Amino acid sequence: SNPAASPDFFESKIRPVFANNCFGCHTDSALGGLRLDSAAALKKGGKRGPAIVAGDPDKSLLITAVRHADPSLKMPMGNKLKPNEIADLEAWVKAGAPW
Repeated sequence: SNPAASPDFFESKIRPVFANNCFGCHTDSALGGLRLDSAAALKKGGKRGPAIVAGDPDKSLLITAVRHADPSLKMPMGNKLKPNEIADLEAWVKAGAPW
């Protein structure tokens, strides 16, 4: 089985990254029209469209943003996640982004 598909992986690896780096701007204030505090909000996305494409990290805006692959979309603002945090997010999206 895929460890990234387990609820434990989300709780131990993904939620803390969101809480520490994303929730400051992407909950109630919904910067860019994006909230990241529920699975539905993540799939709905913001002004640029859905934040994730379940199963496809390369097509997911969330992953593009944290990779700093697009100069106009670099998240979190002002810094970059650690390589292991980005890898965890990629694995999670690849596993279907289970919430």
